[in-house]
Amino acid sequence: MASEDWKYQKRFLRDELTDMVFYTYLYNKIADPEMKKNLEHLAETEKEHANFWGNELKKKLGIDINKITYRKLKYFGLKIVRFIIGRNLIINLLEHGEYASVRKYKEYIDSYKGNEDYKKKVRDLITQEMEHEDIFAGKISIEEKTIQKSRDFLYGMSDGLVEILATIAGLTAIISNNIYIALSGFVVGISGTFSMTLGSYLAQKSESEYKISMLNRKHIFSKSRKIDDLIENYSKEASNSALNTAISYIVGAAIPILPFVFLSKYAAILVSIIAVGLTQGFANAVVALSLNTPILKTAVRASLLALGAAGITFIAGEIFHIIFHISLL
Repeated sequence: MASEDWKYQKRFLRDELTDMVFYTYLYNKIADPEMKKNLEHLAETEKEHANFWGNELKKKLGIDINKITYRKLKYFGLKIVRFIIGRNLIINLLEHGEYASVRKYKEYIDSYKGNEDYKKKVRDLITQEMEHEDIFAGKISIEEKTIQKSRDFLYGMSDGLVEILATIAGLTAIISNNIYIALSGFVVGISGTFSMTLGSYLAQKSESEYKISMLNRKHIFSKSRKIDDLIENYSKEASNSALNTAISYIVGAAIPILPFVFLSKYAAILVSIIAVGLTQGFANAVVALSLNTPILKTAVRASLLALGAAGITFIAGEIFHIIFHISLL
């Protein structure tokens, strides 16, 4: 065995054990019979993969594999993430994990120069991991409507975060009283909520009316209870979309405003910047997760853009303060 080979095998063993334990945990938490069956199958497959890597380590190096355990920190982190983002998006996260496993196995076996029989067995593992990804991809397509709602909520919250933080940052440079800054942010938040909600309602209303019109034209001679229920659901889409937008925007707006209620203005703007940066990064990481795009890159980019907007408006406020001597109590 190559000097570094056992390190890869130990890492793969721990990864497979972690996946096995987490799939078993999800099996006990999810009610969907089809998904429970899939998770049971996945846990059993990961156990087989773990046995393969464990046997390789034991056979060639005599390592006591009973002392090798799953990654407890990762497992705990996955449980927390599941609690935060819910069942549907955790499926996307698992699909990311399966793709990452396939990629790691592929890189490993491409660089391996040893036994051909061993390489074939690893390729078989790769094939099985790809089947896992297909299972999650199929389930994601079924849950797409629910995932879209979560995504829309996060987009609305992101708008509230960026708009209000930028406003407050600019006001911090010209208003000395932290409560006045908070009240100003509150007023802008109300305005932004109505604007965003109205825009969301009108956009969805037009789309829903179009769908209802096409449905009525298609079934003009064949109305049924099913069609009536569908029309009723379409009729509720605009109000549901508006409510979702309003709640998400308010949640986003509250995060940068609240520190100004309790802290002096410079301490408050610092706390607001940190809170918005973290929240914006997390929200966009979840959106990236639902879209299967790079998570870390998306999170960092979103955070930097939000902070950049705040920085620009703060500088603009400082310029007005210095040049025009604008300052409010």
